[in-house]
Amino acid sequence: MTNSDQTASPPGRPTAASRSRRGSLTPWFSRLPWIILGFGLAITALLWVNGRHQQREMLRADFRMQVAKVHAGLETRLQANEQILRGVAGLFAANGQVTRDQFRAYVTSLRLAEHYPGIRGVGFARRIDPADLAAQVAAIQAEGFSDFAVSPAGERAIYTAIVYLEPFDWRNRRAFGYDMFSEPVRREAMTRAWEEDRAALSGRVQLRQETARDVQAGFLIYSPVYRAGQPNETLAQRRANLLGWAYSPLRMTDLMQSFLQRNFPELTERLAIEIHDGRLVTPATRMFTSAPGTEPRAQSFQQTGLLTQGGHPWTLRLYSLPAFDRQAQRLTDADWILLGAGGGLSVSLALLAWILIRTHRRVTEALHEQARTHRALLEAQQRLQLIFDTSDVAIFLTDLEGRILQANARMAEMFRCPLGTLIGSDYVDHIHPAEREIGRQRMRELLARQTTEVKLERRYWRADESEFWGQLGGRLIQDADGHPLGLVGVIADTTQRKKAEAKIQYLAHHDYLTGLPNRALFVERVGQALVLAQRNQRQLGILFLDLNGFKPINDRHGHQAGDKVLREVAKRLRGHIRASDTVCRQGGDEFVILVPELPSPDHLEHLARTLATVIDRPYEIMGVSLSLTVSIGLAVYPDHGLTVDELLHSADAAMYQAKRDGPSRVRFAAPNAAVSDQDQAPVFGGPSPEASATG
Repeated sequence: MTNSDQTASPPGRPTAASRSRRGSLTPWFSRLPWIILGFGLAITALLWVNGRHQQREMLRADFRMQVAKVHAGLETRLQANEQILRGVAGLFAANGQVTRDQFRAYVTSLRLAEHYPGIRGVGFARRIDPADLAAQVAAIQAEGFSDFAVSPAGERAIYTAIVYLEPFDWRNRRAFGYDMFSEPVRREAMTRAWEEDRAALSGRVQLRQETARDVQAGFLIYSPVYRAGQPNETLAQRRANLLGWAYSPLRMTDLMQSFLQRNFPELTERLAIEIHDGRLVTPATRMFTSAPGTEPRAQSFQQTGLLTQGGHPWTLRLYSLPAFDRQAQRLTDADWILLGAGGGLSVSLALLAWILIRTHRRVTEALHEQARTHRALLEAQQRLQLIFDTSDVAIFLTDLEGRILQANARMAEMFRCPLGTLIGSDYVDHIHPAEREIGRQRMRELLARQTTEVKLERRYWRADESEFWGQLGGRLIQDADGHPLGLVGVIADTTQRKKAEAKIQYLAHHDYLTGLPNRALFVERVGQALVLAQRNQRQLGILFLDLNGFKPINDRHGHQAGDKVLREVAKRLRGHIRASDTVCRQGGDEFVILVPELPSPDHLEHLARTLATVIDRPYEIMGVSLSLTVSIGLAVYPDHGLTVDELLHSADAAMYQAKRDGPSRVRFAAPNAAVSDQDQAPVFGGPSPEASATG
């Protein structure tokens, strides 16, 4: 036996040379399955996390929209109550003295249970001087109420008594003759309404109508009633000429349950709604909750906002209930498909790579085996690209220089750029020009391993030079030794969500019915115009418009016809003012117009008379010809006020004077009308930190 025979390797066992050649491939080739598995699972995780994030953001946008709807609906509901009381004041102004039968007929015509569910009633409390107390009691007793008396007993400088309260059922009879002015919370609201000549909302009280069962928090809305034909432009005149107060007692739980059942019948199963008296959120201030015994959880959406109506603030707190939150926690079919497909494909590709490596080691000496391995790797790459292309988000990989090495078809579609042009381009070049430098800095931080991932929302730049918003999730790809290989990124188009947020912002600053700027936006623009007017020493004008005859349209033809009339009035007003002017719907049938560049007061009067003529034209609504008139009050800076509140107060007072003059009348505010701090009742309230406030 020769030496060569003695040293020959057994059949089937690799030689030292073949082991050396195979070992040269081991350091990186043996790790390829783990790289593919990690890369595939990372992409799957990024896609899943991004999908969950998008689902929660959509849920958050839905929650905010529901909050805005509740806030606006409750504001409108309270404004409707104020309109009822203004009608009572108008009844006294038209008749001077109102009999009990006239008052009952008026309230009955309102059909409170049908149109205003939750209102306990509509009443009138008469102001009584001590010297007239006995005569007033005797007069009411003579009407057949022999046991009538003013309560509580005792001597006071001013007496009041509830003399009318409809419907005059057993519960409301408990309040008959009660002196509301004797109780501090009610007295504060009554005094504010009296001295400021506007509707005022009281703090939390227990109504006289309450019994020992089903006790609810209550509040009252007051509107002053002055003697017919007497002036009430100054505080002294209002104090002297007050006849009494039109008011409505409201039980908070009854009001809110009817409001929610009518406007949001399914909302209380998903959201909890709380109303607190004042600006604090405590158990002691809580007036209503739609979900007793619950508190917001850590994963709940919640929002707290201030609602100021009738000069009194309420704090609204809304938070999501488990039924709402479960929508963000529940795994959808798409989640299971993504996790299953992504995980399965990742494992399959990793396993395939491992098999290919073993195959490659066994056929390194055979060219046909090497070709087969190459084809298998190519198929694996194609399958990985298939994962990329079937995704609904953009996925890309870059090298250490930031050049795009691989991208899916969705990215080419998203950036409106051919895939061939996209591959090899610099990723930063596809960021919006205004954000490219910060994008380049973030990429340098990733590659320098100052951070391992980035999650942000930014604007991107398409090939056709249009922009869109995208949510980016980026991660550094490293090998097993921690050396950076490049970057992987996932981009989800969030343009529609941005538009939804912009729409919510628009609704927060515009009237939902007419599309006109709301009161918060109007006050802001008046404030800006005042700054310019003061700086340039020029005048600006305010027109305060109140429609005459609108309530009968609502009563006779319904709120749908009334809404169409209001939209038509808004359209006519917009069509006859300048682009620089601003028209706002204050609420109900009142509108306010800002003329920031006023050549002269004559121009303001000419505009007012033009608008009066325009509004007087017939309205063809639902096949019926309807008619309106308007009363317009005018105020000019600086003649009638130096601040927003002073100008609006002057224009409002002038409008009421024009209303007394007759239909379609225009009236300037009194010259040099100085309004003291006590008289300056804000016509509008400024916006709260989280939600719009109302005046």
